Amino acid sequence: MYKALIIGCGNIGAMYDFETESISTYAKAFHLDPEIIFEVYDIDPKVSVMVAERYGVRCLYELNPEIYKEYDIAVICTPTFTHHEYLSKLLEQGPRLLICEKPVDTDLVRLKKVLSLYRRSNTKVLVNFFRRFQPAIIQLKKDIEDILVEERCTNIVVTYQRGFHNNASHAIDLLELLFGSTINLSEAKVSHGVCDEFDADPTLSVSCVFNDANLQFVGLTNAEFSHFDISIYFQRSAVFLKNGCDEIEIASTSTKQGNFYPKLVSRSRQVGVVENYMINVVSHAKRMLTGEVSNDNFLGSISISERILELQGH
Repeated sequence: MYKALIIGCGNIGAMYDFETESISTYAKAFHLDPEIIFEVYDIDPKVSVMVAERYGVRCLYELNPEIYKEYDIAVICTPTFTHHEYLSKLLEQGPRLLICEKPVDTDLVRLKKVLSLYRRSNTKVLVNFFRRFQPAIIQLKKDIEDILVEERCTNIVVTYQRGFHNNASHAIDLLELLFGSTINLSEAKVSHGVCDEFDADPTLSVSCVFNDANLQFVGLTNAEFSHFDISIYFQRSAVFLKNGCDEIEIASTSTKQGNFYPKLVSRSRQVGVVENYMINVVSHAKRMLTGEVSNDNFLGSISISERILELQGH
């Protein structure tokens, strides 16, 4: 049995699926897992009481750092500017595992401070780039490895909205997972940028080279809709991650015949990839506690934030 604490009962903590059947919050995923008992805390006691009553769990009215070590899992799903304070105290007190929403922080100095604390702590930190924990994405990594045996990647196009750090970071994390290498943003070129959603996190259009492929981030500025797609092109194949990566399509073609290139033909298509995604996040966390998974993704997440903040001139 695992004991967990949710700090922050807002959208990702408890509200996204409060009135739906989906499983996209920590509260519902913990509630449905027979191996987890949990408690909740929110700075607004009315919210935490409402969540506690819904799931029949204990509500904390204040946080006492001295009891943090009693938890196997502590989840930080509060506003980004508060992450540093919670991480600092939790890393010192030592729950076995922390789960932190992304980004970890938007300040380079604070990132370095929390990184120093992390290196002195025995606590692992899982940063919730949730797509990387889905079985279909793990399988896609293997599929791409197979394609790369015969073909090279030529172009990648990411379309997103609502902040480069807030949303494009998901694509950076995912591409680095799928290809096993780091995206260098130090020589990236920014062609357009608008602070349309966050004052300190503009929605940028960016181009750079990744594994000798042309990588384009197309920032959909002032978009009043949700959009996140990734298209990965090889010499004779393509992988399309659509609708926030809920759909994965792999297409390919035969070799050139005569003077015409043949069209891409869909070879496989999977939907519901990120449906009920929090189940797989929690399952991954439990495998970390049992030792089945040894490494967390904290260092990689810190690196992504550092590269983005340097690109943005922070």
